[in-house]
Amino acid sequence: MIHYVMNVSKRSIDNNTLVFHMDGEKINGKYWRKNKAIILITNRPDRCKNLGDSITLITCNHLEDVYWKFISYYRGLFDIPVIGVTGTCGKTTTKEMIRQILKKDFHVKGTWMSMNSMSVNLRYLMKLEKETEVAVYEMPVAYPGYLKVACDYFKPQIRVLLNIDVHHLTGFNSPEDYMLAKAEIISGMDPDKDVLILNADDENIRKVVDIRHLKRVIYVGKSEHCHFRATNIHYTEAGMKFDLVHEGKTYEAFVPGFGEHNVYNALAAIASVSFVGVDIGRAIDVLSSFKQVKEHLEIKKGVDGCTVLDDTWNAAPLSMETGLKVLTALSKNKKSIALLGYMPQLGKGKYASEQYEKMGKKAAKANLDMLVIVGEKAREIGMSAINLGMAESKVYYCETGDEVFDVIRNHLSNDTNILMKITYRVMKRDSFQRLRKQLIPIDKE
Repeated sequence: MIHYVMNVSKRSIDNNTLVFHMDGEKINGKYWRKNKAIILITNRPDRCKNLGDSITLITCNHLEDVYWKFISYYRGLFDIPVIGVTGTCGKTTTKEMIRQILKKDFHVKGTWMSMNSMSVNLRYLMKLEKETEVAVYEMPVAYPGYLKVACDYFKPQIRVLLNIDVHHLTGFNSPEDYMLAKAEIISGMDPDKDVLILNADDENIRKVVDIRHLKRVIYVGKSEHCHFRATNIHYTEAGMKFDLVHEGKTYEAFVPGFGEHNVYNALAAIASVSFVGVDIGRAIDVLSSFKQVKEHLEIKKGVDGCTVLDDTWNAAPLSMETGLKVLTALSKNKKSIALLGYMPQLGKGKYASEQYEKMGKKAAKANLDMLVIVGEKAREIGMSAINLGMAESKVYYCETGDEVFDVIRNHLSNDTNILMKITYRVMKRDSFQRLRKQLIPIDKE
């Protein structure tokens, strides 16, 4: 009996494994001889040596077709609700909101943390089992066709598109191409049965997603025509309060974590689980104790009583703009400091430069007391902010975490809020690990 499936060849393998030889790499069966029940399907038998008696070799001419037939077959074994979440920002948080609501009443499978690349699609699919009652996956976009492949794997009947902004320009010729790739969320949808949940207030969604053939389109947002509408949105000491209006009924709602974007995430999560059969009141109740995702605008107590908005998991223009908005909202009577770094998925070139320049405009409008630019690649943010009227004396440029701490250390107090928007790629460096420990001495990992 087969228990595991792989689509790449590795030296280490488990017993009872089906291997699709998709990578075409050389396979030396001597590494698998001690394993039991290994089946290898390949269109390159010439690259498979020393297989022995414990490995069953199946050859075919059209390996990719065979592989996708298997994917379709396996997915078809499970007649369960599957939710797929995409968007430039907010995927992980929304997916976690959905998962935390559902796990109260269902056996749930889905994406682990932010691990959502195409390389893990097969692994996630194969974790579906007879006990699984519902699944939820976040599905990113890295290049054209990427999202379509995720839809082909998971075939979600409930699909969520949170927002569309500029990101992952390294895999696209232009920002417009990236935005169009997000429209792949509708790929393979059953136009009569499947549900598409859209942010009604996002202009780019309206531009690129053609919904004319879909009968079950659900809108979330602040607009009056929304099926799940948020009104009376306001900050509290611990998160966001709002009223949820749905089918003529109004519910009081609260979600931990700051920012209006978090309300949109909550609306999308509540709408999603409602199509699985979760009562709206129950969904709202569970969300009130939502456990925030690590390093996704986490509020942490910093040194000398300062408050740190830790948003260091990744960096994109939309998430950086959102972080600045939250910092501004929380700092009406406090000093505000923003630590902004480069955004790796933007790559280089004129489009990346345009985004850094725009972010400088956002920083200038945020009325910051200090703007600390981290790394040469992000320097354009500071230059743009100065060109747009920000005092040059408020802008600092640093290369290391030690330099950053030296710049801000004399400004830390109970009356200081700090947005730490430096991507995890940079935060892994030694000097930035020291910065984290100095800035957040007691950090619950």
